[in-house]
Amino acid sequence: MGEKKTPMTYWYVEPGDSHTNKVIADSLLALSQLDENVSLEDVDGTPHSVYQVEEYFFITRLYRDRVKLNLSFQVFCRAGKNGKLRLWKLGVKKPQTQIKTAVRVRSKV
Repeated sequence: MGEKKTPMTYWYVEPGDSHTNKVIADSLLALSQLDENVSLEDVDGTPHSVYQVEEYFFITRLYRDRVKLNLSFQVFCRAGKNGKLRLWKLGVKKPQTQIKTAVRVRSKV
């Protein structure tokens, strides 16, 4: 039968302050990826002023440098060109995963 095509994932960064906005804009400009800052809605209907990021490596670089450069930002993704933004939390475990890990550790002791 027909295979269901998985929609492409698009990545976005929302600066939390003017310093972070400048760092992100300058970094994207250096990579020739600076596009206009657009306003998109998340799944709750809240608008966010975001930059679209072509490569996920840019996001991992921001996370790596956030303390050193004093950056404040949020990362969003969306499935397909017309999807709603979803907040992306890198490295944050879901509560259920944390509970399972605690139970596993406790049972080993």
